[in-house]
Amino acid sequence: MDAFEPQSGNGLERPQRPGRPGDEPRPRTGLHQPTLFPLDEAGEPENDSPAPAPPLKLAPLAPLKSEAHVETLILETARQRRHDRVRAARVIFRPFRSTLYSYRIEPDGTARVQLHTAFRTAPDAALEQLAQLILCRTKKARRELPRDAFDTFVRALPKGAFNLPGARRGTAKAIAGPGKHRSLDESFARVNETYFAGRMARPKLRWSPARARRILGTYREEADTLIVSQVFDSPRIPLWVLDYLMYHELLHKHLGVGRRADGKRCVHGPEFKRLERKYARYKDAVAFLKKM
Repeated sequence: MDAFEPQSGNGLERPQRPGRPGDEPRPRTGLHQPTLFPLDEAGEPENDSPAPAPPLKLAPLAPLKSEAHVETLILETARQRRHDRVRAARVIFRPFRSTLYSYRIEPDGTARVQLHTAFRTAPDAALEQLAQLILCRTKKARRELPRDAFDTFVRALPKGAFNLPGARRGTAKAIAGPGKHRSLDESFARVNETYFAGRMARPKLRWSPARARRILGTYREEADTLIVSQVFDSPRIPLWVLDYLMYHELLHKHLGVGRRADGKRCVHGPEFKRLERKYARYKDAVAFLKKM
């Protein structure tokens, strides 16, 4: 048996087997690898052969923001706003399904902030405005804050950003069908006939999975779903109060989300408030809800 021997060049190569009778090269048949460039009669590549395409240049990706980077921005914003309560910041990115951010300020002065994973790609201007929104103490002052960079970034987020792997799915789902004491279908029929001349397309009507008291009702435009808290499925709730809530949420479907002159979202704008006051027992319904 032939042994391996060092050959010239890099590494080791298997030595060729001595030739045997009948080892002449056989003509190839069937499929074969085509030449990349056409050959002339002399076997040389033709001069007018196309030149290889230049390598594709890809734009450099923006660096992802780290937790430490956002924590620094929050602390700098706290110093600028003279927010004495904030002494430290802890940021976590999470693949939320519907939330952009959440936060709380601990008694020891630590601002614990959870951000949607998409904010890793946000520009610093958007993150700085987000920090101001987090640290702003009153709704009135929050409305006066500049948020053009923040809104521009959020509006550009694709829907797929809220369906990322690893996001927690809620186990409780909204409940379809009539309640024990009240019917959303009947409430919708009354409101639609009285205030929309029967022309309002029926959305999906659902009861909330829990007896929520902070969020009494909501309309989800992307799913065309109107959800009412189970608190209203009670004989102690007058029908005109349930109908007011139904009318309020249907106005969101009717008008959509508006925009102010500066581009900011306006959910309860002047037109919304004007139409809302047309409800027959508007003042009574608002007073009843404030006592709940």
